[in-house]
Amino acid sequence: MRSKRSTPRMKKVMATLFASAAAVALTSCSGGGSGGGDDDTIKVAYGSDYVFLSPEVADQWWHKVAADFEAANPGKKVELIPIPGGFSDIVSKLNLLYRNPSTAPDVAEIPDENLAGWVASEYLLPLDDYLADAEFWKNYPDSIKKQNTIDGKVYAVNHGENTSGLWYNIPMFKKAGLPVPWQPKTWDDVTAAAEKIKQTSPEAWPVWLTGGTSGGTSAMQFGPANLVAGSSTPTIFDEETQKWVVDSPGLREVMAFYVNLAKNGLQSPSAQLLDPNNVVNSFQLLADQKAAISFSGNYLGPTWTKEVCAPCFPEASEVWATAPLPSIHGTANPNIATVMGGWDLTISADSSKPDLAWKFIEAAQTAENMIGFANGTGTVPPDKTLWSDQRFSEAAAPYNEFFASLLPAAKPLPSLPDFPVWATGFGMATGQIVQDPSTTVDAAIQTMKDYITGQLGADKVETLS
Repeated sequence: MRSKRSTPRMKKVMATLFASAAAVALTSCSGGGSGGGDDDTIKVAYGSDYVFLSPEVADQWWHKVAADFEAANPGKKVELIPIPGGFSDIVSKLNLLYRNPSTAPDVAEIPDENLAGWVASEYLLPLDDYLADAEFWKNYPDSIKKQNTIDGKVYAVNHGENTSGLWYNIPMFKKAGLPVPWQPKTWDDVTAAAEKIKQTSPEAWPVWLTGGTSGGTSAMQFGPANLVAGSSTPTIFDEETQKWVVDSPGLREVMAFYVNLAKNGLQSPSAQLLDPNNVVNSFQLLADQKAAISFSGNYLGPTWTKEVCAPCFPEASEVWATAPLPSIHGTANPNIATVMGGWDLTISADSSKPDLAWKFIEAAQTAENMIGFANGTGTVPPDKTLWSDQRFSEAAAPYNEFFASLLPAAKPLPSLPDFPVWATGFGMATGQIVQDPSTTVDAAIQTMKDYITGQLGADKVETLS
């Protein structure tokens, strides 16, 4: 539970971050996008429902940034283009906007796993010249800079990063005689804890680990992709051969982990795991203590705070603790298995006002606004100097600082146009196991291999031994 000392500070932080929202709401408009038009107006597209922990917080943050930009650039205006709906809705809407230069937004917020596809389609402007003098960029970890780079050029600026780990229920662990704090060293430690939980708390689901394809690449990022990162062969795309891996010891280890959970009744119900909103559903499910161990991301803690309240869970720190997911045999150094993925700001290649668009990105990347974005979305600020800033670390203590500490060890997912194809094949395999616990590892791998090979061609895939 948050202390009385921390609570006023967090309330003050949120008030400061969003103080300008009401004023700019009267001057900034929303509507359909266009890359042309008034030379004094830039158009900014963003996810209004999915990215932030609530639509209200999203509206406040974007209007504050617009106000900051307009104050620093007298006479210039921002037209905000909110994109409602989920992850897929954001991607689909941006695809439509980008296809016509007249509708392409000057600035867009994009999921970084889609960056490469839009770069390949020549929708985005390289930002290297702008970043050469950007102070905030100097504080980005190399892993994030690499994530925003395609073929040697930087096309995006990350403004909120995600990492993942294990969430575990403190009362259930104590009831099962498991140690608190818990520091699993191997995957076997995770399944052993789940087996004890099943015996002592039969009303709970021992493990929450998403599977299937319905949650898209987002659900994969917060769940099984972290297992791949901690496997004995964590390669998804082979840089040397330029081929996608469809069978390997590591992939078989991941499928075996799923099979073990499914066969022994250690997983959550398939209807929950295969739900398109599985990532979002976890907010309430964990607050209701439906599960004992959850493979989830850094977004959970901020969701439960009174400032966001979706749902309110003020006693969270007494119920849920966190631990890094270890590598399969505990041999990694550091012994942390997590992937990274977040949200980026980009400039359209068709923008007639790229310099003005860059000034908007600069307004979004102030320390105050980066912390505001992180606290409002449940992400980690990309600027590493902000990880220990009390405005961030205490906003959802102890979770924010813990997940920031994982970022140096995090591995980026392949930022390539064909990654969604690989992710879909992978999700088909895990979904098959979730739905049918009798599925063998061989059968799951074959499902994955058949789909990806059929989509990309046999010359684009490989098996690692």
